[in-house]
Amino acid sequence: MRTAKGDLGSPHLALMGNPKKESFVLKDFFKTSSFKVLAIVVVVLLGLIIYTATAGGSLLANMLGFVTSPMQSVSTTATGAVTEFVDLDALSRDELKNMLDSLSQENAKLREQLVEYENTLHENEQLKAQLKITEEQPENTLRAATVIGRDPNDVFFGFFIDQGTLAGVEVGDPVITDQGLVGIVTQAYATTSKVTNILSEDVNVSAVVPARGESGVISSDVTSASAGLLRMSYLSSDTKVQPGDIVTTSGAGGIYPQDVIIGEVQSVQKAENDISYYAVVRPYEDLTNVQESFVVIDFPGAGDGEEIPVQKDPEGEEDAE
Repeated sequence: MRTAKGDLGSPHLALMGNPKKESFVLKDFFKTSSFKVLAIVVVVLLGLIIYTATAGGSLLANMLGFVTSPMQSVSTTATGAVTEFVDLDALSRDELKNMLDSLSQENAKLREQLVEYENTLHENEQLKAQLKITEEQPENTLRAATVIGRDPNDVFFGFFIDQGTLAGVEVGDPVITDQGLVGIVTQAYATTSKVTNILSEDVNVSAVVPARGESGVISSDVTSASAGLLRMSYLSSDTKVQPGDIVTTSGAGGIYPQDVIIGEVQSVQKAENDISYYAVVRPYEDLTNVQESFVVIDFPGAGDGEEIPVQKDPEGEEDAE
């Protein structure tokens, strides 16, 4: 009987478990660190849920708002300052027109200042060039002149300058730059003058090669002028002139000052029609594009001796060389 009861009771007890043992296990779990961590997590989540429910909106949005709020404040302040500085919407039509007129006047004043600056810079460049020439030839009296026009039909690159008789400029005055001789005044008016380029076939210049002591006459023609070159003619058959030699004015005839640089010898060739030789001379100045110049209104020996004549101007104006 005991055995039967025991056999019948064992499975029942196995299914029901041991209440004392289960109670002991739960008590131990409540004491573990895992339970404490779990409890903290649950409390935090419950707190966040309650906060979100009372504050409204999503938790993520609230957190992002907390982070970006300072930057939004700065941006709003800057935008407000700009709007306060120029609030175009708040201006009337007359106020806008007055603002536009004021800005236009200010712009015009700035343009005038820019023009004055450019003129001052231009004058400084002219003074530098004049100082250089004056140091080299202090005996010559100069008038600075700017090229103001060109004759598109002039194949010899003549030009007009902004100085005339009121500045002491006269027909026959030589015109130079800091690089050398460029031409001669052939027409002079009150405030302007016409300059015939030394590339012109109408101009002849007495020249010398100082290094060789040989002289000749500088001239040109259409072919040479188109290349910006000059020709020094009447060199003897036994000439010692060589490429690289410098050519200057001789001062003979009193038409041009002495020792004004003309250019550099490129080659020496035999003349086509006689036994003499000539030198091809490249000017140091670009004679086809003169921009700034100086008129020599007086120099030692001016007008002395015989002149090498220049052909009359086609319009009948008085020319000289």
